[in-house]
Amino acid sequence: MHRAFMNPNRVRKFLNSRVVRYLFRWATSVDRQGQVRLEKILLYYGKSKKGLSWMELLTFFWIYLAIEVLRVLLHWKREYLIREIFGPRNIRRATINLARSVAEYGATQPQKFASPLLVVWNFTNACNLKCKHCYQDAGRKTRQLTLKERLMVIDELDRNFVPTLAFSGGEPLCDPELFEVASYAAKKEIYLSVATNGTLLSEDVCKRLCDCGVSYIEISLESADPEFHDQFRGIPGLWKRTVTGIENALKAGLLVGVAPTITRRNFSELLRLYEFARSLGVHRFYVFNFIPTGRGKDILQWDLSPEEREEMLDILYDCLMQKEIAVFSTSPQFGRKCLEKNPEGLVITGHYSSAEGKLARVGAEYVGGCGAGRAYCAFQPDGTVTPCVFMPIAVGKLLERPFKEIWDTSPVLVALRERSLFKGNCGVCDYRAVCGGCRARAYAYFGDYLGPDPGCKFNASYWQEIVRDSEKRETNMQSVAACK
Repeated sequence: MHRAFMNPNRVRKFLNSRVVRYLFRWATSVDRQGQVRLEKILLYYGKSKKGLSWMELLTFFWIYLAIEVLRVLLHWKREYLIREIFGPRNIRRATINLARSVAEYGATQPQKFASPLLVVWNFTNACNLKCKHCYQDAGRKTRQLTLKERLMVIDELDRNFVPTLAFSGGEPLCDPELFEVASYAAKKEIYLSVATNGTLLSEDVCKRLCDCGVSYIEISLESADPEFHDQFRGIPGLWKRTVTGIENALKAGLLVGVAPTITRRNFSELLRLYEFARSLGVHRFYVFNFIPTGRGKDILQWDLSPEEREEMLDILYDCLMQKEIAVFSTSPQFGRKCLEKNPEGLVITGHYSSAEGKLARVGAEYVGGCGAGRAYCAFQPDGTVTPCVFMPIAVGKLLERPFKEIWDTSPVLVALRERSLFKGNCGVCDYRAVCGGCRARAYAYFGDYLGPDPGCKFNASYWQEIVRDSEKRETNMQSVAACK
């Protein structure tokens, strides 16, 4: 029984059976009281079943059996499951989302989701900094939703069982409505995070963030060297304010991550920056891929080569294996790197998750890799939906169409879920289920979201083509300048 359950093909066959998909479809529908049946069942796990109908009891039996088998395999105690897994509503929401996804699409590799697991909301375009790599070209406030419309967006996320919402920008803390919108989302028990440059994180602001239900703060810090960070961010004196912001967030009891964007300019001090972040006592070290979009187009020459990116991933893997703080990267190749190092060891299984053991690879193949348009999407300040914050492709507007309709029918989002359509090695790679290449990088370099990610060692020929084209342009510009 243990070996049979561990076989991914048998699990996939079981989940794709008509009976199971029908059961999931029924369990994730709404009953006469307006409650989602599966959520009610999860709430009753380990408790008295009084109040359930006979049909709910029958469904509960099969779901309970599946939960118990999984619990034994993962060596989880029932008390842990009740407290940590079925206790928080955002986890129950993710469970319902997954069940709906299997009902709609079956079990797919990677998994197609009925609604995203994560939405990043560029809450405002206003910002107090002038960062060289800003994907949003943020600065001045642009058209954005009213407070009433923003609360309606939260209702949309709640209706569609989106478990996680990240506020970004611009600088989200520049907008005073952030706290009211976050409080409203917290009442829906959506897991909330804020991506910030850290300079506005006073003790009072950190307390307000805690009070309004924010759990995680991700703070950009480009270097352990104050001079480089300030130069990169565009204003002197920022490094100290950012580090103070990190310390304030930790004191307030927030989960804190340090998030640098690694380029050729700060690549050599990656390990030093990790050690500095660890010394501050943060919980996560999250390295962002450089994407040449927005103001990032002006520093395209700072991008890492495929060889440099491999070296970066090797360093991150060594940091991950220390198991002192969580280590992640928006580079989808990080999951592949983990499997190359140790197929049954610690592996990145999603945007903010990792696992170890025989089931870890299975999890990575279903959830991992680039999530753009499949497990994740972005909202712009005016309600425009895009596949990713780094991919400025409008696929719909929240005020004009229901989010579920946009998610289900956008040709761009539908195509992004089919990795067999990807070009270059990304479409045929043995690791495509756990990686898929960064779709934003493909779009930034080739204007094609299905194109190859030129940052991967398996697509090195495309990178060389980019370098040759760049050298030709540079030579032509020099010739024109000489003629003048």
